Amino acid sequence: MSDPTRDPGSVAPGGDGAGRGPQAASAGPTAAQGDASHAARGAVLQFLAIVGQGLLPVYQMLVANLFGQAIFGAYRASVAILEVLVRGGMVGAAGGQYRFVAAHRAAGEDDLALRALGTGATIATVVSTVLALGLAILAPWLARAWNEPGLRTALPIVAASIPLAALTLVLMAATLAAKVGRMNLYVRGIAEPLLLFGSATLAWALGGGLRGLAIAHVGAALVTAVIALVACRQVFGGRGFWRAVTGPRHPMFLRFAAPLGVADVMNAILQRIDVFVVTSFAGLEALAVYSAAEYVARVIANPRYIFDPIIAPVIAESLQTRDRQRAHYNLALTTRWVIALAAPIAVTLIVLRVEVLGLYGPGFSAGAPALIILAGAHLVNGCLGLTPYVIAMSGRSRLFFLDNLGAALLNLGLGVFLVPRLGIIGAAIAAFASMAGVQLALTIQSWVLERIHPFAPAQLKPLAAGAVTAVAEWFVHATLAPGPARVVVVIAAGLIVYFTVLLALGLPAEERQFIGRVWGRLRGRSR
Repeated sequence: MSDPTRDPGSVAPGGDGAGRGPQAASAGPTAAQGDASHAARGAVLQFLAIVGQGLLPVYQMLVANLFGQAIFGAYRASVAILEVLVRGGMVGAAGGQYRFVAAHRAAGEDDLALRALGTGATIATVVSTVLALGLAILAPWLARAWNEPGLRTALPIVAASIPLAALTLVLMAATLAAKVGRMNLYVRGIAEPLLLFGSATLAWALGGGLRGLAIAHVGAALVTAVIALVACRQVFGGRGFWRAVTGPRHPMFLRFAAPLGVADVMNAILQRIDVFVVTSFAGLEALAVYSAAEYVARVIANPRYIFDPIIAPVIAESLQTRDRQRAHYNLALTTRWVIALAAPIAVTLIVLRVEVLGLYGPGFSAGAPALIILAGAHLVNGCLGLTPYVIAMSGRSRLFFLDNLGAALLNLGLGVFLVPRLGIIGAAIAAFASMAGVQLALTIQSWVLERIHPFAPAQLKPLAAGAVTAVAEWFVHATLAPGPARVVVVIAAGLIVYFTVLLALGLPAEERQFIGRVWGRLRGRSR
């Protein structure tokens, strides 16, 4: 989306400074233009997938209302364990797909790309199965530790979803590394949420309780994994997929992925250790309230996940060719888009925190103060969360592991100290401190080690628009009486103010060109 007449050594389009550097001549404007176009196209597909994933908080609300606060708390504790074990079971295989499938396909080495796919899928399936068996064995101990007898039978059941979820994520990472975004939309944006909704509703109708909810979770994961297999086969072809599964292993895959996988586990623990601490020190009902606040706040970081599979292969290719200009331009561009999407979501959720948490049921509004702090944590995670790919894709997976280990220990230490004293507010403070700490550390390391950072002047515009929107939404919320009308007016006023301020400040070149192309296509279809 850049201007092809620009000097390749000049500032990249949009005036964000991403185009400076001696590496500019190697890429030229054509590469930047292709990357920006790919990012825009991929972002649309990923946005639709994230919209589907964005229904998961609604799914959590459904579970809380159908099954009650106690069962919802036990279910959230189970899912938190699953999320950590799924990440551990992948052993970094998803990151390995982004690095090796993307790089080998760019170099025309299709055979090595298929070997990377097969190696990652095999490793994830084997290791995650072992972890699932371990969880089933430890279920009685966890049930006693958390004083929830229902976990004794529920945990061995939901453990079966660990290898299914790990395989699904690895296969989808491979399709995204191949720059085919629609499969992730079909599988994780459409199929997975619909299957979870349907299975949970069926479990409630059959009166299954926690055990029935666990069976429903596994059923949804099984069907999702089957769909993911079909989708991946569609991208790589029947013969190609068979060669990937039965062929020799990739020689460098495990060496790169294993440290990254350990770092990924540390990152998962970092994001879920607050759940375990709250469960241990405050109980499952407090966890239900905290989980509702955390799950709502997590939506703020969803725009970042739109660009994760887009920026990772580009960073890998750019570092492979030592093209720092290209890496900087793409990182600054996608970070700006994340900020533009995340800022209004964060503002609106903070203003409407009581109303949103009330959707979970009576008593959940007590999590409103924690939601404010968690919103800040996820805003930082979203806006800086793409930069760690510079460290990971440069091969410094051990450093990535140490960063996440330090953050997890910080989260644990603060949580153990604060939760007994402050309850779920203490858990939110610990989560914010550890999340902000690790993202700032990785950003500094990216600059020191690779001379790449995510910042650009154009990013100040959505931040300024978000600040003005916060004032406008707060005024509307304080003026109107409680009720559905206030919620609708706050959201409508926020959207109007936010986009008005953005337009008044001036859209960067990439956004103007993207809107122009979309408008041109719409006009062409209307004729």
